[in-house]
Amino acid sequence: MNAFELISWSQGFNLENLFEKRMGHVKQETRFASKCPANEIMSKIEEAAKPLGFNVHKRNYKMKLQGDKSGRKGHLSVATEVFEVAPSLHMVELRKTGGDTLEFHNLCQILSSRVFTTFLFE
Repeated sequence: MNAFELISWSQGFNLENLFEKRMGHVKQETRFASKCPANEIMSKIEEAAKPLGFNVHKRNYKMKLQGDKSGRKGHLSVATEVFEVAPSLHMVELRKTGGDTLEFHNLCQILSSRVFTTFLFE
């Protein structure tokens, strides 16, 4: 990740809003910031997700969370990736790759209360 990618993720620098209105747009991704080391972040996400009924598949600093219960739109599937922004700051991106958006938002709220302290970009 480079500085331009980081800036483009910020709503304040997103020029797309100048050109189109996104009425009814529902977010399917979110980002958090954490001062914890990347491996600790991954462990915390796994510890929080497993009791909620998610199967966890880890590889490097990426993680796939797959819900074991089928919701309104199938199984919730979330892709997670940890990026190092600075030596003592990591950004965690959560993207819904399948399933219900409301379930995704509920999962993000649970993770934010148990794992993360700061929303980086909303």
